Amino acid sequence: MTVHANVGGSGIKTVNAAYTSQTCPDPTCGYVHSDNRHGDMFHCRNPYWECNWQGDVDHVAAMNLFNRIEDREINRFTPYREVKKILDERFLRRLESRGIPTDDAATAQR
Repeated sequence: MTVHANVGGSGIKTVNAAYTSQTCPDPTCGYVHSDNRHGDMFHCRNPYWECNWQGDVDHVAAMNLFNRIEDREINRFTPYREVKKILDERFLRRLESRGIPTDDAATAQR
């Protein structure tokens, strides 16, 4: 596969796939939860504002993988628990930027 990609003028980049099918691909949302995925369908269940992004989980994962190519915090070898922590922190910053109050109890349940 690598040879075919290089011959065809493409490159291969590996990224960390943790939580890519459970993370809302909307850059203004990014809510991560296992309830977002139901079989082959994705539906964002963000409890803080009405996102409702919907689509095929493979498409959602592909969008998130593409965005991870240039991610400086999440690399191929980042442990999945650390990936979740990073994604949750990013979502908390989005909440704060919208003026939505956060507390440790609410975020610990998510």
